Amino acid sequence: MTALATAPGPSREPSTRTEIITLLRTAGPLTVAELGERLGITHVAVRRHLTALERDNLVTSRLARQPMGRPTRVYSLTEQAEDLFPKRYGALSLEILDFLAELDPEQRLVEEFFARRGREMAQRYGPYVASGQTLQERVALLTEVQTANGYLASWEPGHEPGVLELKEFNCPVHSVSRKYRHACRHELEFFKTVLGTDQVERVECIAEGGTCCRYRIRLAGGLQPAGDASA
Repeated sequence: MTALATAPGPSREPSTRTEIITLLRTAGPLTVAELGERLGITHVAVRRHLTALERDNLVTSRLARQPMGRPTRVYSLTEQAEDLFPKRYGALSLEILDFLAELDPEQRLVEEFFARRGREMAQRYGPYVASGQTLQERVALLTEVQTANGYLASWEPGHEPGVLELKEFNCPVHSVSRKYRHACRHELEFFKTVLGTDQVERVECIAEGGTCCRYRIRLAGGLQPAGDASA
């Protein structure tokens, strides 16, 4: 069977649910009876797993007419379940950027791509981050945004007075950023735009061999940030 991006747990139940998801992807939509026959488990067990998957918004169902008898319920995957399967967006993105670079050796097209992406991100997330009343609150909201986008971000007061540090421990576009540093440059500009300050500098970068992407953000007047760190 096709391997899912999320590995099943040690117990039988998570493994069975993984098998159901794989079957619905490769052979679905399927009925409870069809799933039970393929998995070798009872209809009661299938329904129990499907109830859990529907609760997690990974599976949906509808009534389908049958050649004989009453309509029966068939199950299929939701759009959200697509995230469970391996994707190779990084390789595709790199191919597209390589194509743009070949069209324009000066890489103006590549630069415009990242500039446009940065503007769109600022429009999408700027109002949310700007809802923070202080720079410290905006850094915390930006950390939420980056974590939701897969960057494993956290923030904390810096070692110097009046400094905050935002760290990203994962780079979802690592294969791209290693070759096209435009990505890193425009992430920095994105941070400055949504935080509303130019006092942001990157002092460590995964694409340059760092253990994380670390940003130093200075508060106005060099005031010591108050409160505990948030992750």
